[in-house]
Amino acid sequence: MFESFVNNVSQQVIAVVKSPDAYSTDDIADKNKVAFLVLPHLIYSKFFGHYRDIWAMGRSIRGAESFSVMGADIMDGGYGVHSSMVEWNLARTIQEAGIPARILGFSWNGQANPEVIRQAQKAGRAGVRILPRDPDSLERLVKDNIEGVVQAADLVFAFPTDSSTARPDNSGEPGGNEDEKLAVVNVSGLIGRKIEQDSEYEHILQTLDALGYRCLLLPHVSHSKADDIAAISKLRRKSPMARRADVVEALISPSEVLSLVRRADMVVTGRMHLSILALSAGTPVIVLATQGKVSGLMKLFGIPDHCVEPTLGFGKRISKLLREIEKDRSSIFDTTASNLQAVRALSQVNFRHR
Repeated sequence: MFESFVNNVSQQVIAVVKSPDAYSTDDIADKNKVAFLVLPHLIYSKFFGHYRDIWAMGRSIRGAESFSVMGADIMDGGYGVHSSMVEWNLARTIQEAGIPARILGFSWNGQANPEVIRQAQKAGRAGVRILPRDPDSLERLVKDNIEGVVQAADLVFAFPTDSSTARPDNSGEPGGNEDEKLAVVNVSGLIGRKIEQDSEYEHILQTLDALGYRCLLLPHVSHSKADDIAAISKLRRKSPMARRADVVEALISPSEVLSLVRRADMVVTGRMHLSILALSAGTPVIVLATQGKVSGLMKLFGIPDHCVEPTLGFGKRISKLLREIEKDRSSIFDTTASNLQAVRALSQVNFRHR
């Protein structure tokens, strides 16, 4: 998302981050237009450090043309009520100070904390531009009486798909027969915290193998609370099919992921942004739903049944879907391709002030 934003704006960007290593600039075409402002206590602290960081940010953004929050999945309180309230309050305060503020492509799960809803309502009334990334989220925001809502799409759909920002391929994909079909499979550490998923993935990998796919296990997120790398390692200890699969053992850049899924024939993922990169590449994808934030995405592409709830038995449900897709791949390609241009246009809404 960050790389997509920077590559799609012409202005200099001050990126407010929690730590110096929050983002890489590897996939940014013009690295000189980004400056990082490290404010570790701005969002997550309730004490003196929070107010000190607010003062520091206020000084740094004087004269800014706009203020943007990369909303993603942090705005409805699903991953933390306090941080969501701070984000909404910052956007409203900055809007009231005369700098146009916007919440970029985000999900709204329909079960937001009441105080978070009140902060969002205040931001909307103040004129903050609120840009949900899917029709389900828009409908839920309107139902919660939040003003200033305009349909957009995820920022990642605006990520450059040509070679202008691509790096030399370093994805670590093991070599294979070019005639083999390739399935990229992600195992989400977040989902693994909520359900025992190893047997489910064993079933999925067995099905892919029976359908003639070479499988590649790909991590997409790695941090202390939800580590895909650890989830894949655990799966390989328990699953014979996972031990037969190829593995990318470290995170790779967005451009490398895009290159990889472009070469793939199927993607199965527990991470929404990996599914977005696959959809951008025109590759069939099945994605596990989390926090109510995926169903609307798949509706944008006319394939709502490709969103599967990560509950007991999801491996069998995905296996059934894989076999159905295999029977009518051309129709899936056509459906995805026919909707991609419109979704990319919606993603560009994030970069308009009005």
